[in-house]
Amino acid sequence: MLGARKFGLLLIYVLLSSCGLMSSSFANDTASQWRPVATPYGVAADREPLLSLRSPQFHDLTSPAKRILVVAHPSLSAGYFEQAATAGFAATLQQRSCAIWLVSAPDGLADEKTSALPNPIDAKAYSGESIATQYLWRSIGLLAPDVVVAVKPGDEVRWDLQPEETSFAGALRSRSVAGIGAVAAIECNVPPGVALVDLIDSALKQSVPAVQESAKEELLRRQKRTPLQVADQLSRHYGKALDSVNYQQALALIGRLQRADLTGDPAELATIERMAEPYLNGTKPALPANASGGVFAGHLLFAELATRTDKPGYIDLVRAVADRGFDANGEMLDAMPTHSEMSDAIFMGTPILVAAGRLTNDTRYDQMAIRHLRFMLRLNLRHDGLHRHSPLDPGATAWGRGNGFPALGLALSLSSIKQDGPIRDEMLAAYRAHLAAMIKHQDSTGMWHQVVDRPESYPEFTVTCMTTMAIARGLRRGWLDSATYAPVVQLAWPAIQSRIGSDGELIDVCTGTGKQKSLHAYYDRTAIRGRDARGGAMAMLATTEIGLAEREGKLKVD
Repeated sequence: MLGARKFGLLLIYVLLSSCGLMSSSFANDTASQWRPVATPYGVAADREPLLSLRSPQFHDLTSPAKRILVVAHPSLSAGYFEQAATAGFAATLQQRSCAIWLVSAPDGLADEKTSALPNPIDAKAYSGESIATQYLWRSIGLLAPDVVVAVKPGDEVRWDLQPEETSFAGALRSRSVAGIGAVAAIECNVPPGVALVDLIDSALKQSVPAVQESAKEELLRRQKRTPLQVADQLSRHYGKALDSVNYQQALALIGRLQRADLTGDPAELATIERMAEPYLNGTKPALPANASGGVFAGHLLFAELATRTDKPGYIDLVRAVADRGFDANGEMLDAMPTHSEMSDAIFMGTPILVAAGRLTNDTRYDQMAIRHLRFMLRLNLRHDGLHRHSPLDPGATAWGRGNGFPALGLALSLSSIKQDGPIRDEMLAAYRAHLAAMIKHQDSTGMWHQVVDRPESYPEFTVTCMTTMAIARGLRRGWLDSATYAPVVQLAWPAIQSRIGSDGELIDVCTGTGKQKSLHAYYDRTAIRGRDARGGAMAMLATTEIGLAEREGKLKVD
């Protein structure tokens, strides 16, 4: 018999090659909707995918099906995978109205005690020898199964419905998983030869004790919030300052302005203008000589304020950045000087140039914007429509936020460009082509991943918010086909809600990332759980944009 890891690799190759993560044939075949699908949920310490089988409806918290996660000892899991992959297993699940997620226990969880559990397990992820457990733990919190069954080998079938807190199942019951809540979990010892279907039948008969502060109940509460309610909660923690002109704080403040558009609150503009005043009057420098692309993009706030107030001082601040695209003789550079050859620069440079063109009626800035965009596309656009991130990476990895930046940057540029014509048409074509490539990689839960085309990398919050915002803006402005793209936002929205706590804490925001040298280096970038200025800004933009699209009748997510 194949080992669990090798069997899983073969299984996932066969299943993904034949049907994809969520194939359209499944969607049209009622019986097939119950068939577990090969789904990677992370990477192990050796960077091999962590593989599982999961029913397509498992992520749906409102599903009437009983959602059971089976975490099986490696000595048992290979046989369970073989049984779950058979043609009749889907019918078995359908008869029992049961959705299953089948996982081979990561290294360290095979023992009676869970000394391998990181402490605290919800700190920075995903790295170290315990990386597999981190992926599984956080995935459990975000999917909140109705019950987790930890299966270990034994001489007879024996259930433990009150496992010790030192065990994996006991830890799920007694701790806040992924900062969301506890998960009902039990243990079962089974002898060799017990069939998976018999194990499931026995599990369904158990009186599983309820948990306090349930992760499922918390996620359901989160998913009931409207976009405005989420934006209200975010605004208590983000968009509170402009300590320097950086895009993280600036975008959060733009999100607050969009929230004011939803609420009709006239005081917000005045509040944000007070934060901008030191830069407007020159008390604080807005644009140091060595300003980075993040500072360039931070000036988008001044472009927004110029649009809302017509104050020439804001226009001067925007023009000062746009002029960095020209040499001393007024000739256009090849690209904005801070591009660093990274795909981020589509966002860092293009929208501010377009804003300058609109605010000044100087077409040179539009010409420079398209020149900069073409330069970046020549450097970074891959044959599949995704963007590579780092020039140091021979594998041309499509980093998540490194693709969120182009999506967001083009959406903002198209929102600002003044005239129709070849430049706008070219930008619109680039925007549409990139989003068409991106939606192919949205996973079944609604997320995009830390590496866009590698589903074993972690689902990443900012790329999901940025891409969702770009699509919602396109639906509002009529740039995108509603039949194709509205369902993409509708699928992403519950995933975004799930990762935003009422206290402003976020789940799986990739830390700041410069040029990396390999795919593995992108896998290893820290995933933050907690408050994060960058993640909060992107969440503010996405939630308010969805709210505006709903108000205008262009989208419905509730």
